[in-house]
Amino acid sequence: MDKLKKYEYSMDSCNHCGQCKWILPPKMHGWDFAEICPIHRYHRFDAYSGQGLLNISKEVLNGKLKIGEGLEKVLWSCTMCGACDVNCKSVRDIEVLETIHTLRTVCAEEGTAPESLLSMAKKVEETHNIYGESHDKRFAWLPEGFEDDKDSDTVLFVGCSAYTHPEIALAAIKILKAGGVKFRLLREEEFCCGASLWRGGLMADAEKLISRNMALFKEKGIKKIITACAECFGSFRGIYPRFGAMEAEVLHITQVAAKLLEEGKITLKTDGEMQKLTYHDPCMLGRLSEPWEAWEGEIKPYGLHVPEKKWRRGFDGVYAEPRAILEAIPGLETVEMPRNKEDALCCAYHSRETDGDMSACTAEERIREAKAMGAEKIVSACPFCLDALSDAMPMEDISVLLARYIEEGGAI
Repeated sequence: MDKLKKYEYSMDSCNHCGQCKWILPPKMHGWDFAEICPIHRYHRFDAYSGQGLLNISKEVLNGKLKIGEGLEKVLWSCTMCGACDVNCKSVRDIEVLETIHTLRTVCAEEGTAPESLLSMAKKVEETHNIYGESHDKRFAWLPEGFEDDKDSDTVLFVGCSAYTHPEIALAAIKILKAGGVKFRLLREEEFCCGASLWRGGLMADAEKLISRNMALFKEKGIKKIITACAECFGSFRGIYPRFGAMEAEVLHITQVAAKLLEEGKITLKTDGEMQKLTYHDPCMLGRLSEPWEAWEGEIKPYGLHVPEKKWRRGFDGVYAEPRAILEAIPGLETVEMPRNKEDALCCAYHSRETDGDMSACTAEERIREAKAMGAEKIVSACPFCLDALSDAMPMEDISVLLARYIEEGGAI
């Protein structure tokens, strides 16, 4: 229980205020669209919330609740979106999400991880992607004769989603080429980023894969990593530093594209189409992409951390750049959903296998919110959000959208 003991202060500091379930009152547009925790919104029991999982963690730590007695159903229902953590920190500085993840790690080590998670981990081990697809097809979507800059110290990391959404990787390539950015692909040496393993609490599997990837980046002399996937971006920024220093700068394609547009290196055309869009902030590009920094020290009375701790409050995610891109595209009108930026509602994709009804209900709620703002389409920057939300409403990845408006010169 040493791992859980590290977060006992957070468990004891919960005052049951409920702020983990709602966005801050000053940010509310009304009671509708104010709930922020997907699992509490659906299940309506305190156990299904940041508060409840903190309480459960304390009971496990004290030996009053045994692992294997049903808590796993609640624990792996959680989407690990971090909304509870961000909103709790507006009341007091404690580590809600880190505590939940640690409990999940402890339970996984006790052999209670869901079968769907273990199956996914086996796929990653055998095929280096979360889908179990053949590794030699990871870049099968590349046009014949495509050439990258094999001497570049900048890598475009396409991620496992290139299997399901190759159009996103192709759009990222078009954007980089249009802007004159030299880059290379890792091709057969690119493996899964490991975010799903870490999120699931499979720490040994995650560490093995992440250490392998970090060693590869160093061996190849990679100075900059551009990701086409929000999941990979959040992983490199918020997870990898837990296993060692990331020597390469990490950027998402929206950050690169926004700068190219600002510098006039990409020219956009008008296609005459008028659309009213809303942007959905992915968790791993937003609040969970904040850089993680290790802290060791003493917690004194009133929560004083010595030495001073840098808290991840969700404010430093990638929010401005995607919106700048949408603003730059001719003919688009954008509207904001009430729950946006660090308070965005998770799409709940990653709980599809462990709590399918909650996941589907959360996606429906996000679509209801978008339609209430008069949006005709949702735009995002995450392939998993795309899969979660596109069934009931038109949706498009922002890189694919931008690539359609790029003047000739960005062809692959």
